[in-house]
Amino acid sequence: MVEDESQTSPVRLAVVGVICLALFSSLFVRLYYLQIIDHQTYQEVSQAVHTRTKHEQAPRGRILDRNGKVLVTNETVVVVGIDKEVARSEGLGNGEGSDSEEQVAKRTEVFTRFARVMNRLEQPVKVLELETLYTDRRYGPNDFIPVASDDINAQLQALLIERSSEYPGITVKARSVRSYPYGTRAAHLLGYVGRINDTEMTSERVVRQGTPDAPASDDAKPYALSDEIGKAGVERTMEEYLRGKPGITTIQVDARGQRIGTLKEPEFEPGEDVWLTIDIDVQAVLEDELRNTVLSRRGQIQGCNPACNAQEGAAVVLDPGSGEIIASASYPTYDPAELVNGISTETWERLNSKANQEPMLNRVTSELYAPGSTYKLISTLAGLKTGVITSDFVWHDKGYYEIENCKWDCERQNADRARLGSLTLQRAISQSSDTYYYRMADVMWQRRGELGEQPIQDAAFEFGLGAKTGVQLPSESSGRIGTPQWLRDTYDAKPEAFDHRDWTVGDNVNSSIGQGMTDVTALQLANAYAAFANRGTVFQTQIVKQVTKAKTLAGAANDITNVEVVKHFSPATLGTVEWPSLNDYTVMFNGFRDAVMTGSGTANDSYKTFTPAWPVAGKTGTAQVKGKADTSLFVGWGPAALDTPAEYVMASIIPEGGFGDKASGALTMRLLKVLSERSWPEAHFTPPAQAAAGPQTEIDSAAATTTTTIPIADSEPPLPGAP
Repeated sequence: MVEDESQTSPVRLAVVGVICLALFSSLFVRLYYLQIIDHQTYQEVSQAVHTRTKHEQAPRGRILDRNGKVLVTNETVVVVGIDKEVARSEGLGNGEGSDSEEQVAKRTEVFTRFARVMNRLEQPVKVLELETLYTDRRYGPNDFIPVASDDINAQLQALLIERSSEYPGITVKARSVRSYPYGTRAAHLLGYVGRINDTEMTSERVVRQGTPDAPASDDAKPYALSDEIGKAGVERTMEEYLRGKPGITTIQVDARGQRIGTLKEPEFEPGEDVWLTIDIDVQAVLEDELRNTVLSRRGQIQGCNPACNAQEGAAVVLDPGSGEIIASASYPTYDPAELVNGISTETWERLNSKANQEPMLNRVTSELYAPGSTYKLISTLAGLKTGVITSDFVWHDKGYYEIENCKWDCERQNADRARLGSLTLQRAISQSSDTYYYRMADVMWQRRGELGEQPIQDAAFEFGLGAKTGVQLPSESSGRIGTPQWLRDTYDAKPEAFDHRDWTVGDNVNSSIGQGMTDVTALQLANAYAAFANRGTVFQTQIVKQVTKAKTLAGAANDITNVEVVKHFSPATLGTVEWPSLNDYTVMFNGFRDAVMTGSGTANDSYKTFTPAWPVAGKTGTAQVKGKADTSLFVGWGPAALDTPAEYVMASIIPEGGFGDKASGALTMRLLKVLSERSWPEAHFTPPAQAAAGPQTEIDSAAATTTTTIPIADSEPPLPGAP
């Protein structure tokens, strides 16, 4: 049977019509919901897609000396770099794997042209370096990337502005960087800043602040991968105060990601100011004196056998009444301005090479030295506490000593086998009799069943040796005070490092005069003598005095009415040293004073040559180093009077400088003379350029092209062990 099409066709059309009506009704309802009912939600989404934020670092706080003199600040400089936002708009791509071949090719063409002109103008940069920087994920899509260069001269600046179409994305900007008005002064104390690395991004000090997308709190100072962070010195240890609270710039972009305008400027909170305990004027004098002394101690000169070959040195001045560091010098030094905005691999290697004497190493806190006869302070206390010696014990010094019950290498002698005759403790100290201490250490070892294995080491621990002094600087060494148990443990762990496992009488004898398995830092040595000078208080050493917040940056840094104290660092005690009797202390005190101020004293020559205005006490040290000239050491303090508090303690150490008095003794006396006469000159100061208060800004093409310049390099290798 054939169906009548005239009857079925209207039915079909009706069905289709109903379906179409239902579809259009559903679409209409959905459009109504989106545009009328839920329009606000989708409007917000639409706006969010076209809004981007830029994380902006705030200016870091300043670093000042104890008198409010500005040691580190911020200044505005002119730099050349790549503006990724502009570069993207000019077709150079995002610097990601999704970039097209055409974008990569254009980027290479622009970078090649730019590198060519940079090299022609003696501002060398490689195309590969530019590509590495552009594709570095640390930089966001709208960031400015500083480019490696040495000096941005006026010719380069003018060329990039006038012919900008040939170098799309390459711009000249003003930005705020760290500035050092006193140049290289106190470089090892101040440290430097650099771009944060992956290791630092996962460190506790960074994690507890959070990231721009997820700050730890409203008061946090979050870090982005392109931010700078303190890398060394006070810049590192006081990062939490020096770092300012970053701000956020909100910009509006079109569908292609190009900027349309700025919706919100960043709101910064500048970092806080850190005041150090040093006096920059005294610091300058100490650095110059140390450098001159090191340079003068080379060749076959007086006090050198074999010939001196001094290449380095360390010196530090403390306030014995508080543990504050007044000045601290390490030679050779470096220029922190050379590290502004990064450091090349070549520069890093040069500043850390042993062949160049490791200029970045802070020898005052990190380098270890045998203390030589300066260690007799420790041995004397041990002898008195054990009763092996008394203050009136008389020893006949024949110039040499035979160790009792010894089978090999049994003889020890004074320097040049000098015969010093009958000695009391006071004279043994002032004339530095080695045989006096050899005998004492020998007896201690023979009586170890009664006195214990380590009375000398225990005395060292009382003075704070073998442990960090607590100074607010990174990489401080604990030193090494070898004990019988330490030797056994160390030998078991690494037997190839020693020729014997068990402590011997020879080891004990060597330790009594600061040789063998005994090493200290210059700071530890100064702090031990500071404890003696102040009659027994071992202070934590301090380099930071206080942290303040300026009420207005327009005011003077040292205007106390313009600052609010955020944190004050009061003197802290690590321990105390006790003497068996006041008479014992007095005899030791007089021995150290006679070492300087009497004709037979080992430091009298330098004292007579550079006589301070008040009495001085101290101890020379001449440490032997196999295959090299002796290390010269001296520790002294003044005024040295039992009824007058000491104002300064100074320790100086010059490897391969020869006899203690000739190098370190003379250096210390010259400095103490300046301090006693209060005759130090003002350190040279160079005012910084005006500081930028916010993010980098474009250089107006109509503006003058005279610039202040800085070296800019690629990212430095991470510091060993940096958190």
